[in-house]
Amino acid sequence: MSFRVLPVLLVLTATACAGVQRTSDPWNGQVRVDGALRPMLHEGKTGPVVKLSRLLPDDALYAVGALAGLEGEVTIVGGKVYLSRGKGQQAAAEIAEDSDAAAALLVSARVPAWRLAKTDAPIPFDALDQAIAALATKAGMDVNTRFPFVLEGHVRELEWHVLAGPPPEGASEDHQGHLENAAAFRLPSAQATLVGFYSPNDEGVFTHMGSKTHLHVVAGTPPGTGHVDHVIVVPGATVKFPLKVSAEAAR
Repeated sequence: MSFRVLPVLLVLTATACAGVQRTSDPWNGQVRVDGALRPMLHEGKTGPVVKLSRLLPDDALYAVGALAGLEGEVTIVGGKVYLSRGKGQQAAAEIAEDSDAAAALLVSARVPAWRLAKTDAPIPFDALDQAIAALATKAGMDVNTRFPFVLEGHVRELEWHVLAGPPPEGASEDHQGHLENAAAFRLPSAQATLVGFYSPNDEGVFTHMGSKTHLHVVAGTPPGTGHVDHVIVVPGATVKFPLKVSAEAAR
């Protein structure tokens, strides 16, 4: 798998101020999972398990997943759908408010309101799980359960892939094996939105073995999306966790 280095002309999402970003009701604590990672990658269960149109339109929806047939990646940010397909080796995503596309795996949550924080130190990729857990604990999240999170701001050494179909016959049954049929992209520096889901209990369900997070990115001009393979989050990035209390209590 070879990388394409994209031009560094990037304006995507402005970071918000620390505090509370809210619309109406707090998060209900639910993370929905359609499909499962290990059967999808290693048992050939790549058929459609959910149509995006069942969940959309919904401007409180956040999601990450893989398209049916492993034809590409899907990321949903505040109800906006980003679809990338790996066959054409093009980074640009299709962008819509609704979609008839189907997913083989989709992890989603409705988050009408967020609690915001700022990073004060770099977060390397190999420390992402620990950093998210520490920041989430400070934000009052239960790190023994599933929850969504969003990172917005400047990142370095960003690498992501977009699936282009099932792994070739004889490919190894690990993360590297399914990357043998994927388009890979790299940005040395970028403004980006990272959408993720954390769980200590879902290895093989929606996180890879040895990992507690499943992370997608939206970045580039025009925006592309895909599964993050490496990133360094720089200090000053905005980190969002679901607001679980009432708007009145948060004042």
